[in-house]
Amino acid sequence: MIKRLLKAERTATVKAGNGCEGLKKYIGLEDMSNVNCSSVLRVIQDCGGLSRRQIADITGLSWGGMTKIVNKLFDHGYLVEEKSGASAGNGRIPGIIRINGEQHFVVGLDMNKTGLSACVTDLSGDIKKEYAAPNHFEDRKGLLGNVFHFLDMLIEDFGKDAVQAVGVAVQGEVDAEKGISVQFPGCADWRDVPMAALIRERYGMETYLEHDPDCMLLSELEHGDGDNQILFRMDQSVGMAVSLQGNILRGRGLLEVAHSIVVPGGKLCRCGLSGCLEAYVAPCIRKDGPDREAVQEMLQPLALTIHNMAGVFHADRVILTGDLIKYHEEFEEQLLSELRKLGEKEAENIIFADGTGLAVRGAALFAAEKVIEGIKV
Repeated sequence: MIKRLLKAERTATVKAGNGCEGLKKYIGLEDMSNVNCSSVLRVIQDCGGLSRRQIADITGLSWGGMTKIVNKLFDHGYLVEEKSGASAGNGRIPGIIRINGEQHFVVGLDMNKTGLSACVTDLSGDIKKEYAAPNHFEDRKGLLGNVFHFLDMLIEDFGKDAVQAVGVAVQGEVDAEKGISVQFPGCADWRDVPMAALIRERYGMETYLEHDPDCMLLSELEHGDGDNQILFRMDQSVGMAVSLQGNILRGRGLLEVAHSIVVPGGKLCRCGLSGCLEAYVAPCIRKDGPDREAVQEMLQPLALTIHNMAGVFHADRVILTGDLIKYHEEFEEQLLSELRKLGEKEAENIIFADGTGLAVRGAALFAAEKVIEGIKV
């Protein structure tokens, strides 16, 4: 709780009272009110629940300003108040203000070659319902049909009016800023598909596309230690995400580590180059489990990649996740041994994480952040 509170204090200092005075001459009073509403919601989201006094202290808002903002958020169903049951000494029972868990939902969707999964959460990140479905497709039309049929089921359960935004974690190259899925594994005619716009047009709700490792790392940041973190999602390819000082590094094609050369003149990769990391990772998983011979061949190239990326980004923590890492007990010690040959620090900072639900939850967290940033009440 202390760590979350400190995070909230840093956020509020920049985006609430102490950081917004200089903006007043440039934006209208209504816009200023929405900025303060966003700041209050974000603080409560980070901390899980606060008293009015704590909200005023953290945000720097005056008591009257804080009360006006909180009441406005009550009126629009964003917040609820729970009485603690203990008197404050003046006969009034103090209340704890929390995100309303019964209104304003978001959807997190993981669009993966091996299946579709999703969750519906409130703005605090509490999961209301989870979904899963197979994802068998032959072309772009089939893949889009799967996604829309899957989302239809979610929207039918909760209703369009209840869901405010959709966050989508997507495999392959993603242009998050434009909401475009550039390419998707196993779908040959999938090129520059405007997924965010297509979902927005179909359901009438804001939609945000993100690279799936970024979503997984955002989910891990909720409870992980270390300012600089790296996450590798290892399936039939390798996806990478980086957090610097708690902020996820984003940009189209910025961290395409799968096709970095780790063995000059080595195995031929599907991209046409020789010695790419993906050429050594792709053969490791079979339908009936890991290919042990391929895994042995992969360990040294993977260790080299981890060592190099951890050095470039001064990583305090390296997270390995994905389908291949489900079998990490079979090769964990050997991988750590390879890392120790390169540097003791990297071996100490490795975390093998169960990736189940990470991308879905991270996508929902991205969507919730966007809803809070864009609040208009």
